[in-house]
Amino acid sequence: MAAGPSAPRAGDANLKFHDAGSCKAWLAALPLTNVLSAHPALGAQLKLANAASLPARGRLAILETLREPVSFVQAEYAKRCRGRPVPLDANDRAVWRAVVELWQSVHEGYAACLAAEAELGGEAVLACQRALAATGLAMFEHCRVYHSVPAGWWRQLHGLYAWAESRGFAANAVTDSIGRAQPATSCAATYLHVVLMHLVNPDALTQPQVDTVARWLDHWESLVHLSPTPLPAGSIPALAVDLASDRCAGLAPDPARAASVRHLDLGELSRTLRHAAVQLKQGRTPAELGLGELAREACEKLLMLLHIQWCAAGTGRVEERSAASIKVMISPNIAAMHYHVSGKSFRQPRAPYTAKEEDDLATFGHVTERTERAMLSQRSAAIETWVIVNQSASGFLGMCREPDAATRISHHQLLGLRTPSSKALHLGIVQRLIVNENDEMWVGLRVLPGAPQAVAVRVAETNPRVTNANKYERALLMPEDAARKIPATLVLLPTWYQANRVLDLYTNDNRTVKLQALLETGSNFERATFTAA
Repeated sequence: MAAGPSAPRAGDANLKFHDAGSCKAWLAALPLTNVLSAHPALGAQLKLANAASLPARGRLAILETLREPVSFVQAEYAKRCRGRPVPLDANDRAVWRAVVELWQSVHEGYAACLAAEAELGGEAVLACQRALAATGLAMFEHCRVYHSVPAGWWRQLHGLYAWAESRGFAANAVTDSIGRAQPATSCAATYLHVVLMHLVNPDALTQPQVDTVARWLDHWESLVHLSPTPLPAGSIPALAVDLASDRCAGLAPDPARAASVRHLDLGELSRTLRHAAVQLKQGRTPAELGLGELAREACEKLLMLLHIQWCAAGTGRVEERSAASIKVMISPNIAAMHYHVSGKSFRQPRAPYTAKEEDDLATFGHVTERTERAMLSQRSAAIETWVIVNQSASGFLGMCREPDAATRISHHQLLGLRTPSSKALHLGIVQRLIVNENDEMWVGLRVLPGAPQAVAVRVAETNPRVTNANKYERALLMPEDAARKIPATLVLLPTWYQANRVLDLYTNDNRTVKLQALLETGSNFERATFTAA
């Protein structure tokens, strides 16, 4: 027999509701669009509700009433830290932690319901799925800021799924329409959604890609199944998850080692991914396939990456890496790269010398280093010391930021690097990015072949009666990469690229070029091919 409502305890005095009805009334008066006040209010009330003495069914009804408002406020509040360079600054980090803590409070509420399982009856499966979803959302917030997921979250996730499995309802249908493209799910599907998201290695994806994969998984999570016994050998490498572990899935261990191991059946997911790729090559658009408003080429590349990570155990990116411990100087922006390539501060081509430079030339016959440094902007001189910890033959570097370094990094950011003993600067693009639990930042860098040349560019004049109206800006000229059949390219500041835009390019003399294809872009650069205008 279900217990009746409990009398509020002394500590519940600040709780604004004790059932679903009073919760709805409180929410009606809460200005949800003012997230700066709504977010802490929701967090405080959830913590009070979790500590309050409430009947399990009443608690569940309250949590279900709060789900949609919490989801809305969390999404709006999290915009204040998502997409920011990492490591997050103090303000962004406080926002991120508040978002994660609120999802944990949601989980704790549903977990309190599960603790009174006998009172819930058939609603236990709903409470378990909701607890799994809240845990997954907290872990997903780590992906959004390229932060490693602490082991405790994995133990929490595995424990919830194991509990559902032990009760025999892991595969039972549950409806979850809040924040999802596909409302039909289950405890197993919700659990696998999280596992698959992290198997992709989200530290190697841009934020738009992370969001896209999450949406696709709303539809694909049910295509994967878990088995307590090894699957027949096939073309897909055997992956498994250990429910007694504190980590994500990986290559399947010896099946005799633990009864807690569950093997991932990825056959149906593999067929779905391959079918979508074929349909795209045959001319179907991503939108027609339910994959969103992506460019076809970008969609094909993402599908191929997902198939590699899920159905080939990441074998597409496995290559021999050698350990290293090499200190390198890092230039975080084009202004700094330009200075460290040219060895002098940037000046407008053919601009007259300053009075101080004229004095140096008259006295020493050249502009002194002291004068050059006095002319530098802080951004031009910016440089830090990092450490290369491993490297591969194809030009990938694993790098660790020094603890006292101040530079914050974005995925697909351009960096310049050189060793203290060398004057040669190389350019690399951030491909992987992770901040660990000790706030150390690890960067995977793809190094561009060839030595950059410091140049100046400006938009060519279109009015023949107007000359020198546009100022030159820094740019870097990359040589042809014959091995990859990539012609010479210009590395420009963001927003400079426009197809067929005509630029004056100044090296030792002036020439006019026309921009062609945009090869890649990032938070601080655009790289484009060009031809003579």
